Amino acid sequence: MQVRGRKILCINDHIAELGEQETERLIASLPSWRREEALRYRHLQGRRECAVGYIELLRGLRLLFGIDGMPVFSFGEHGKPFLPEHPDVHFSISHCREAVGCLVSDRPCGLDIERIRPLREELVRHTMNPAEAEAVFSAPCPELMFTRLWTQKEAVLKLIGTGLTDDLHHVLAPERLQGISLHTIGGPLSGYVLTTAIA
Repeated sequence: MQVRGRKILCINDHIAELGEQETERLIASLPSWRREEALRYRHLQGRRECAVGYIELLRGLRLLFGIDGMPVFSFGEHGKPFLPEHPDVHFSISHCREAVGCLVSDRPCGLDIERIRPLREELVRHTMNPAEAEAVFSAPCPELMFTRLWTQKEAVLKLIGTGLTDDLHHVLAPERLQGISLHTIGGPLSGYVLTTAIA
């Protein structure tokens, strides 16, 4: 399916190079609500990821839509953020230890970034349907296959704005993906996988 519309994906996969003092200065520059969110993380890494995610959003808004400054945010029923002053602007932020990114689009969208980690069979069984679990366990690199499928599910759930649901086995069912374009990249060399979902 060809995706219509405008979009930009801003990624920072050098966040480990951001030192403690730089991170604290960055957090201090954030608007109060985002600063409070960043400071809820106990460890420097989480604070760094939260702050950089916001900066990547600002970059995407500026590059794609020419929006400068600190936009006003509101949050939907399930916590999905949106810009009430720019109802035609959609975005999704995601982060992990290796990378932080923001997808900005003129269409509803979702982004998920996950680190490739050792596989736990019980997690696969809980989050994947039987066909997906078989694809994971039979893949040359099961950890990579699981991460690809997991980011696809999360990106779709972020797109529709419900967050994680109990119906994880059916998120990628073809009838639920009609009108949604998924694009997945990344692998062992980068240490992470990301998926974009755009309606």
